[in-house]
Amino acid sequence: MTPLPVIVALLSTAPARALEGLDVTPGELVRVYDPDYPGALARTETVSLLAEPPDDPDVAWDWETLAVPDGTPGQATLDALNADLWHDAGWRGQGVRVAVFDVQWQGAQTVPEVLGPVTTADCWAHPSCETALETIEARFGYEVGVHGYACAQTIHELAPDAELFLVRVNGLSTLRSAVDWAIRHDIDLVSMSMSFFNDSFYDGTGPHQELARRLEAHDILLVSSAGNSARQHWSGAWTDGDGDGRMDFDGSNRLELRLTGSEARRGLYVIWDEFHGCGLSDLDAYVYDAQGQLVGRSELRQRFDQSPCSPVERPSVYVASDGSYYLELVARQLTAPGLQVDVQTTNGTIPDGVREDSMADPASVAEVFTVGAVRADGYLTNTVESFSSQGPGRGRSPKPDIAGPDGLTVEAYGSVGFFGTSASTPAVTGALALVLSRHPDWTPRQAAQQLQAWAIGDGTDRFDPRWGAGRARLPNPERTDVGCGSRGHLALGWLVVPLAWRRRRVSPRRPRDPAAG
Repeated sequence: MTPLPVIVALLSTAPARALEGLDVTPGELVRVYDPDYPGALARTETVSLLAEPPDDPDVAWDWETLAVPDGTPGQATLDALNADLWHDAGWRGQGVRVAVFDVQWQGAQTVPEVLGPVTTADCWAHPSCETALETIEARFGYEVGVHGYACAQTIHELAPDAELFLVRVNGLSTLRSAVDWAIRHDIDLVSMSMSFFNDSFYDGTGPHQELARRLEAHDILLVSSAGNSARQHWSGAWTDGDGDGRMDFDGSNRLELRLTGSEARRGLYVIWDEFHGCGLSDLDAYVYDAQGQLVGRSELRQRFDQSPCSPVERPSVYVASDGSYYLELVARQLTAPGLQVDVQTTNGTIPDGVREDSMADPASVAEVFTVGAVRADGYLTNTVESFSSQGPGRGRSPKPDIAGPDGLTVEAYGSVGFFGTSASTPAVTGALALVLSRHPDWTPRQAAQQLQAWAIGDGTDRFDPRWGAGRARLPNPERTDVGCGSRGHLALGWLVVPLAWRRRRVSPRRPRDPAAG
């Protein structure tokens, strides 16, 4: 079975309506840049989140970028990472603060029995996030599913003495609030197994770069899933050999998509490399079924004088049954020859797809520690999962950074297992917590560099765009010591990084009052 990303279910009673050539799906969120806008479902310090676009044509609005969990519903974790040896030696994550940012917290009402004492924070309920997470009832559908709970269980299994924080984040706006919260609460590691689409050309720039840099400046490491899009992605330069204004793709005017039928509309994202100069080109997207019937479209205008202007088309596709569907891109305006275009579907596969650079945000950001997935059963000899998003990355840093085990056994998913880069990311986060508990004077970044140096690759010194440094693996702690507090070099396969050790924030580490949020 090939795992597919879980699409966040957003529930709303608002009817669908067409807006300037775009099919609006019930449950999508929009943001207006006024924190006091009337009728908001939720607010942050800078925006209000609404169920549908405002009626007032003079009020500027934009789509809220939603978080898509990178996993699907495996005691293999401890064996794959050698964590049990570290537990026996006394390194269990003590003194390390780990936050899990996620959208789905259903089932977390059993936290005391499974995870022990934790602190929760809800960035949807209040911009400060200083509100305890309501875990039993889904108010708007955002926490339907056990994804976040499974991530927290994975970390707890690997680092049982780490201090855990469960944080609800369901989009870019609440992610901004969560970053502020993490800085205030002196977090060490943030585990986030979600992807965000359409905020950049996935080249390490944009709002996710700014957020990751803020965390890095406070010695907080964001550990992010690479994503599960290797078989759901296509990218390439615009070509139109027959001059009909439609993209040729691979010799035809359409790109085949094999989609799974559902009563819900399915997401498809088309972006192009003009996030720093939106309005140069204006593309439209159309999706047809095998009989040639139009089942989805997006005709947003990209104009210099439009605010906001985004080089994005996001057709909402009605998929009546499993089968082949076809994407066509039409150029209303095309200024740049060889324009780079990127296509991602969150449902099904793209038979003639491109695995390279199939990561979205924040996986593409240099300051983020990006994790691919390798099946835990046979971990030391397996290659990456076929769905695990790959590099080498469009930004200044090669991606992903490392791979971890998936196909894990956690109570949240039971016998079904925990698959995807969603599972490998908290597994690697737990391993990092063990390293930091042994070396409390290291920064999280230094711990990550050491984990890369220990990783098991293909026996060469080359960077591998499938898994970066290779499979994460903790050595026997009784036989390995990198000289805590010393100055040295870590061989990371494709580069050697000089380490200037500096003390991490280890004093004071006071127990927090759970009532403080």
